[in-house]
Amino acid sequence: ELGKTEEELDKTGKELGNADKMNLAILSEYEQFKETAQKEAEENTEQNQRLVNKIAELNTNIDGLKFNLNTTTTNLTSARNTVKDLDKKLAASRALADREKQAAMDAKKETVTARNEANAAKEVASKANVQVARANAVAIAATARIKSADERAQVAQSKVVAVERDLAAAKTETQELSKAVANERQDKEVAQTAAQQLRDDIAKKIPDQPINANMMASLYSQNHVNFNTQGKRTLSNPNYSTKTILIEAPTYDYDLKKHVSYVHAITHVDQSPLRIMKGALGWKETSGQLSKAGRKTHHLNHVRFLQSDPRIIIAPVGPPGSAPVKALGVKPYKLATKTFKFPKAFIMKKDGRMFGEVIFQRDLKNRDYVKMDKSFIRSAFMGEFNPTRGDLVFSQTGELLGIMANSRYCHIIKSVDPAAAIVFGNNDYAKVAKTLRSMHQLIATKPSELR
Repeated sequence: ELGKTEEELDKTGKELGNADKMNLAILSEYEQFKETAQKEAEENTEQNQRLVNKIAELNTNIDGLKFNLNTTTTNLTSARNTVKDLDKKLAASRALADREKQAAMDAKKETVTARNEANAAKEVASKANVQVARANAVAIAATARIKSADERAQVAQSKVVAVERDLAAAKTETQELSKAVANERQDKEVAQTAAQQLRDDIAKKIPDQPINANMMASLYSQNHVNFNTQGKRTLSNPNYSTKTILIEAPTYDYDLKKHVSYVHAITHVDQSPLRIMKGALGWKETSGQLSKAGRKTHHLNHVRFLQSDPRIIIAPVGPPGSAPVKALGVKPYKLATKTFKFPKAFIMKKDGRMFGEVIFQRDLKNRDYVKMDKSFIRSAFMGEFNPTRGDLVFSQTGELLGIMANSRYCHIIKSVDPAAAIVFGNNDYAKVAKTLRSMHQLIATKPSELR
């Protein structure tokens, strides 16, 4: 037994020696890795500082362009006022010219009359010597009147020439000012284009950089629209209006048989008469519009229920850059492609009055949803802040992440494939009710926490 014990001790000693060697090798490898990591950290810090300096430089350029744009706008307004004043002077000069021309015509008529009288007087004088004196007197008077009329005609003609000269000068000045206005407008457009180009350059040179909550709120205030929907049936005529955004997403084109980019308005069914429930009622008539302050209202053709979550509805508007999209005057949001690049997200209340930053958690059982951590919501405004159905959720790079399906889970918008649709106009009451109930059945198949 003692011999066996000694053999086991020798074997254990060898194993311990091998383990020490392995630990030394691992320690050496760790030291090398640590040195490499420190070098990479120093390089990343320098690169980040260069990016920060570049951002500051680009922001300075944008401020300069904004100042030039304001100056150009002021000059344009002044030029327009000057054009209005010259138009008034031009109208007054034309009226004066018309009066002077009429006076000249009257003077010429009086000259003709006087000459006729003088000729008649001469004829009388030649026929009747008895009346020579009287005829001479009449002729002298007529000659004086002719001279006076000629002088008046010359004065009137001189005034006409002066007025026409003033008119020509006014026209020339008006043309020059019109050119100046056109140049100012062109300069303004160039400045706006340059400012947008700078923003695009920033986005290209510093990709995937998170923006702050105030910037996100500012972008939303400029690019939101009002989604209005109405329904009619006996004893019920609701009219809903909610703030939302336009999104640009790949949409399947059945004519081209491929996916193409298309712009949609997006919202939650709770913000419309199209409520999804087990005993949903239909509508005899439905309608919908998109509106923006100072813009023409866009009438919608229909709404679609998303196949991934029918509680989210979209309304097609048109291809990017099309007339209906441009008429609304807002920039559509892209869908987030790097959903989990950052652990935080921005959440906008559906009424657009509150905006905050929230941490979300991935749910491996429900990959199309993320859970919002209510215990960590940092609001950019004062007051209580809790997510609710229909709130918009954005990534920290300014793209649409999704919409709150309920008060805890955000549905991530990856595609806009529809499960069903309702065309606006006069509807089949029973058919609409059937569609809403079938959408409820799709929701009922989801896990209880997502309903």
